[in-house]
Amino acid sequence: MSWENLEGEQESSQHSGEAYRQQVKEYLEAGEFHAIGDEYAGTSDIVLDRPAQNEEKVFRVETKHTKLGRTDEAFINELARQFIDFHRGDTEFEFHVYAADYAAQQKWKKIFHDRIRKEKAVRDYYERLCDDHSLSEDEAEQLEQLEFEDFWRFLEKVAIKKVGYERLGQLIDDRESKERRKKKWEFYVRENDPVKKRGELIPNCVQVADPPDHLWVMPSVARNHHDVRDENPSYLPIWFDGDEAYSLIDPEEMQESLRKYVKANDASRHTFTEWMASAGDDERRWGITLLNYQLLWRGAKRHERCRVVRHDRTHKLIFEVSDRFGTTQQTLQGEETDIRRKEEVNDYVALLDMGRAVAHRYAEPRVKQYDDKFYAFLPTGWLFTRHGYGQKVIEGDEADELHNELDKNNRERITNKRSQFRQWRTHFGVPEETQSGDEFADLNLSSQSQRMRLVPLAFELAERPPKNAEERDILMKGNQVE
Repeated sequence: MSWENLEGEQESSQHSGEAYRQQVKEYLEAGEFHAIGDEYAGTSDIVLDRPAQNEEKVFRVETKHTKLGRTDEAFINELARQFIDFHRGDTEFEFHVYAADYAAQQKWKKIFHDRIRKEKAVRDYYERLCDDHSLSEDEAEQLEQLEFEDFWRFLEKVAIKKVGYERLGQLIDDRESKERRKKKWEFYVRENDPVKKRGELIPNCVQVADPPDHLWVMPSVARNHHDVRDENPSYLPIWFDGDEAYSLIDPEEMQESLRKYVKANDASRHTFTEWMASAGDDERRWGITLLNYQLLWRGAKRHERCRVVRHDRTHKLIFEVSDRFGTTQQTLQGEETDIRRKEEVNDYVALLDMGRAVAHRYAEPRVKQYDDKFYAFLPTGWLFTRHGYGQKVIEGDEADELHNELDKNNRERITNKRSQFRQWRTHFGVPEETQSGDEFADLNLSSQSQRMRLVPLAFELAERPPKNAEERDILMKGNQVE
């Protein structure tokens, strides 16, 4: 993940391990972290979370007040246990190491510094980890089941921090006072009364009130399903399995580039809900996949600049930039000023100019079935392309840095995620109320019976959490929101 020297050019004197651990804990709690659980339980010195981030992962912190060597037996064992737990455990976490100093720092950096990490150095260290540990028999067996590629992924979640006791004290003083820190986290770590007013919950899913009417099963003549996807949009609602094809598109209405891969004249038509009710596990999964593709197809149809991209082995919907994105205008003084910082679609921010890249809000439709009903979930977030047209999605370290930049500008906060979901619900034509009119009037879908009517789920509570900082502060004072 990273190597970070918090010392500057100063050297620090030695302090007891417990005092150093407490100093590290106080430094972290002076920021955005909050210690959880028993301090002396488990394999890590400190375990923390970040309440304000509303994330599920935790942060495990190991502290060493000595000059730590990367081949020290105790550290080898600790790192191996964290490595095993990262891949075998059920808790998402990052592993941070704080030490006053490190032996052979350049060798540490070649392994743990994300920007200068060397594959050979990591591979040598991985082999040493496997050979020089003194784990229990059960732990050793679990370690043997993990590969070098697993270790490389684990390193993305490891952070090495160099900082002495005195420097930690200076950093703590630079942050907020203890009283302000206590108040900062007080709302998140103690119980507070909710707002005694009715509040609407906005789930990230909608109900598929009317699934497609029909599904067609027909013989396939495609040698490879990749041949079909090469000549047709990859998200068309048709699925090839061996000698058969399953389709939500009426064979009579298929374009020729798709129709040539099936025997349309031999197609059998089925009522979709009846077919799903009697289908086996594999067929039911294919039916759900067809509904996912139908939503992607529908999303792409609803706006000329909405397109489907492949990212993380899934299909996502994004908007391309318009011709106006990236233009400049003249100020009153005759100077040119950039106006391309963001672009809205349907009154929601859909694109952001990051300078070196363009950020796109995406939706990744996923249909799930509960009993005999279908629900469309709309996971959403941000992805990045170089020029805003979706040809290639930016991944890896650069994408992480861009996400961090968005986070600094509050574009990853919970309130913004609600806005993202509202944007995509609007785009898919979901009405504000559960009763809907003809939200498909603007669509030119080939088969009118295959539209899939989506309606919102209505949830209300007799009380709600605070909607802003002002209401939060009122509750923290023991008062009621008027």
